[in-house]
Amino acid sequence: MKLKWGVVCALMMPYWSVHAEVAEDAAELPEVAVSARQEESATGPVKGYKASRSQTATKTNAALSETPQSVTVIGSEQIRDQGAQSLAEALRFTAGVDAGQRGRRGLDDISIRGFVQSAYVLRDGMRMDNDMWIQNEPFAFERIEVLKGPASVLYGQISPGGLVNLVTKRPTDKPIAEIGIGLGNYNQKQLTADFSDALNEDGTVRYRLVGISSASDDQVDFVDRQRTYIAPSLTWDISDKTSLTLLASYQKSDFVPIRGLPARGTVLSNPNGPISYSRFVGVPGVDKYSTEQTQVGYLFEHAFSPSIKFKQSMRVNDYDLEGAFTSPTSLSANGLNYARRIEYRDVHGQMLTMDNQLNMQFDTAALRHDVLLGFDYLHFDSKRTDKRASVTALNLYNPNYSPTIGVAVTTPTTTGTDKLEQKGLYLQDHIKFGDGWNLVLGLRRDESDLLEKRLSGSRTRTNPGATTGRAGLLYAFGNGWSPYISYSESFVPVTGSGADGSAFKPETGQQREIGLKYETPNKAFGTTVALYDLTRQNVTTTDPNNTAFNIQTGEQQHRGVEIEATGQLTSRLNVVGSYSYIDAEITKSTTGTLHKRPILVAKNMANLWANYDMGRWLQGLGVGIGARYIGKQAGDDLNTFYTPHYTVYDAALFYRTGPWRFALNARNLADKEYIASCSSVSACYTGDPRMIMLNATYAFK
Repeated sequence: MKLKWGVVCALMMPYWSVHAEVAEDAAELPEVAVSARQEESATGPVKGYKASRSQTATKTNAALSETPQSVTVIGSEQIRDQGAQSLAEALRFTAGVDAGQRGRRGLDDISIRGFVQSAYVLRDGMRMDNDMWIQNEPFAFERIEVLKGPASVLYGQISPGGLVNLVTKRPTDKPIAEIGIGLGNYNQKQLTADFSDALNEDGTVRYRLVGISSASDDQVDFVDRQRTYIAPSLTWDISDKTSLTLLASYQKSDFVPIRGLPARGTVLSNPNGPISYSRFVGVPGVDKYSTEQTQVGYLFEHAFSPSIKFKQSMRVNDYDLEGAFTSPTSLSANGLNYARRIEYRDVHGQMLTMDNQLNMQFDTAALRHDVLLGFDYLHFDSKRTDKRASVTALNLYNPNYSPTIGVAVTTPTTTGTDKLEQKGLYLQDHIKFGDGWNLVLGLRRDESDLLEKRLSGSRTRTNPGATTGRAGLLYAFGNGWSPYISYSESFVPVTGSGADGSAFKPETGQQREIGLKYETPNKAFGTTVALYDLTRQNVTTTDPNNTAFNIQTGEQQHRGVEIEATGQLTSRLNVVGSYSYIDAEITKSTTGTLHKRPILVAKNMANLWANYDMGRWLQGLGVGIGARYIGKQAGDDLNTFYTPHYTVYDAALFYRTGPWRFALNARNLADKEYIASCSSVSACYTGDPRMIMLNATYAFK
């Protein structure tokens, strides 16, 4: 992998910093160390359900009550209590988020404020491979953070809905030693382990080892999945000013992806009756994906002084996918036979990401500045081979699972290689003034080089770039209330070209948001109310003069309201609740979709989870109960039909005695059958059935 000299110089910064520290005057007075235990760390564990700080919105150790943008933080305790087995399940109680819309197909489907954001899941603030067909393991993360709205000013190429940042579990000061086992319906099996301790007497070298192995069958016939994840990490406190954390992980997944059913027979009537939700539309023994992902990186931090700090993060991500899935195309006129094809896929990707940050705090007159100057770099290589084969149609009411399969033929328009190099320079100033004013200003310039080569002979090279900005103003009253207003921008490159051969411009996004936050004096409970107007521009739509090509005249506008409350209401009661309203419309288009509602966007969503500790009357016992409501959604681009709204209920029972913790979790308690979404008349995705799991965890002393 060829790197520019500027990147090499940036990679050398940690070594220059350490050298400078050694050369400092020995007579310099020592710094006063502030214990991290006195206040929550923006990357550390969340006590209870309510976080008070986050790095995702500003890349600094900012208080959420002083951040003029909507951010949700989900801590490991909430993940554990709700029994989340995937990232989608961990996000389901978050305002403005609809997760798992396309069922259990083996990857994290995430929509934020009505925009599909599945490709914008970050890990420790850095991008991951967009081609990854993988489910992130929630047990691996200390916290999951959702930043809502455009975020390009800090993260570069991001679609306007927002992003999800996964904060890895890291070595801790306090020893951890836990193992767990879980069993459930659909032959669910799970083993977990989490260990952390010091490796030397003074505790300056610490390790952590997180691992999980799981397997299950499914409601759908012939579907199973296995997943193994292991993540070692090591922290070395080189001095009171300098630390280095090495992070690595390996994940292997084998699964049968679940494909959609037709609308006729699920949400629309079919003369042959309803289609069974257990119906498998693939080919047993052929449909299966295998993925492997290895990540290795580090986090280096050095304090030149209490007010000047440098941080560098770097990660190399290697990813492989191999397998096949059956893709349905249409349903016969009599409603019986489902036409389909088999798609074979082989993908290898490698990505290097790096982020350098210089944080400076200083005063100018009555202004207190927290300035962040950053440079990030991304280099991505991907090689992909696609093949297609014909296969006989499937009778959905009397299936024959021994079909005739044609010869696989390489697809030249998608087989090939992609290379992307992206560089971004950004500047942010968080200014505090007066008794409670917080002003956040940000500006960024991105330059990139994208090369696409296809087996068909096409070769496209583009250099998409953009300047994006952000501004936010918040006033923190002394009684916990904080009203705010913000403006933010986004951009993301668009591949392809028009009929005249000219490359497409990047998609852009702009958001205007006003909101109100509240946090109790003990920071254990908080609420956020947000109103936003979000526009996505330069969307590709059919060229009316040459329908074989697209032009960039499309636009979407999403206006919405979000209400979210999280935290401790009493000493024994934790709650998470939210309501979301999204008025989404296609405001510019050359096709019949003009003024239609985009697919995969529910106008109304609401949820509530409550967890109660019985306390002294039933020592060690706790209960949890939850409800999730998703409103109707457009089933196709022309809005010819809608998926029905649905409500599902979750429950949990906990018991702790000595070193043991037992938990019984049930999702979709009533085993309600529902369609989570449709993307067309030929693709409707079944929601999760009732899933029950009993977990036992033992904590060594």
